[in-house]
Amino acid sequence: MRPVFRTYLFLGIGVALFISSILFFSWSIGYMQHAMIATSLLSALIGFSLLSGALYVFRLSAYVYGVERGEGKAVGEGAEG
Repeated sequence: MRPVFRTYLFLGIGVALFISSILFFSWSIGYMQHAMIATSLLSALIGFSLLSGALYVFRLSAYVYGVERGEGKAVGEGAEG
């Protein structure tokens, strides 16, 4: 797989997860307005889970980008220069 494609793939997945988490959060607010408490809480839980996944994928894409650029450090190397 080409390095540039891999970075864009992770960014695309992260953006899709982030957008879907916003969608679930807005559904949660709508359900709360109609007094469907359990459905609202379930939608909020799904939204938080998707947001967590999106942030993890963004962190992973930053790591992959750094490694492909040759700026990654091996495991065990500290911050010392």
